[in-house]
Amino acid sequence: MSEKTYTRQEVSKHCSLDSLWIIYNDDVFDVTNFVVEHPGGEEVLKGNGGKDATQEFDDVGHSASAIAKMQSLRIGRIEGAKPREERKKEIKKTTTTSAPKQQESGGLGLLKIPIIIIVLAVVAYFFMGEQ
Repeated sequence: MSEKTYTRQEVSKHCSLDSLWIIYNDDVFDVTNFVVEHPGGEEVLKGNGGKDATQEFDDVGHSASAIAKMQSLRIGRIEGAKPREERKKEIKKTTTTSAPKQQESGGLGLLKIPIIIIVLAVVAYFFMGEQ
């Protein structure tokens, strides 16, 4: 059974909250009914609507449950994309030959720096206010 395929041009027409599709790893997802549930808010989805959101999705570092949920929204594949089985084999090859990933730190990332600065400023304000 062949799956439904869409051109990138077809997907690009679905960029409003009434009909919102995204592309991830050459799969097409209809996220229209998921907008309200999306933890990152509707603007994130709408900003990527009708486009390939692979890089943005991967940059956020979604959980396994988010990826599982996403599969239920899959409606097809981009026309001309490699079949999913071939893609899985390709991904497996590159991940087994690549260098080990660095262990990621806590979820705050670059937010730690401004938080530390704010805490130090508050401490300094109260310390200077006592004198």
